[in-house]
Amino acid sequence: MDDHDTLTAYHEAGHAVVAYALGATVEQLRLGGFDDADELPQRFGDCRVNWGRVDPKTDWQLQRELLAVLAGPVAEMIYRDEPLHPALDGPSQGDWAHAWELCRAAVPAPELRTRVLESLIASLRQTMQRDAWWAAIAAVADELLAHEVLDQEQTDETLSFWIGRI
Repeated sequence: MDDHDTLTAYHEAGHAVVAYALGATVEQLRLGGFDDADELPQRFGDCRVNWGRVDPKTDWQLQRELLAVLAGPVAEMIYRDEPLHPALDGPSQGDWAHAWELCRAAVPAPELRTRVLESLIASLRQTMQRDAWWAAIAAVADELLAHEVLDQEQTDETLSFWIGRI
């Protein structure tokens, strides 16, 4: 299995590529880790996304946010070639919980909410496995591994090359 930083880089790159493709500005990507695994997670990363001025109550905005949140775990699933469920996979549980809460008002029934989120995951997986999408994710992951922090300009430079191809 690959190291924690590589898995985290692909995870964060998934968030960034999908958010960017859906019109967000990726303000910062960060890769980091902790030495003391007993107290803090071994893997840690962050993708800061800015959607600009939007009405948060619109269905389209909810869809964009859900897709961006779930894209991290999906990128990791593809990289690992394992069909892990984000609700059960430790590093992805926070993303699942975030998506679960985002979706709560629109889909109050827990069983239906689970099916909606799992449907989004399946759709993302099918899309993100396409060559151009995966190349964009790999390019961002490589940059993140090389620099540990990518600002908006660095992310825009990398993604602007790929987005026209996906």
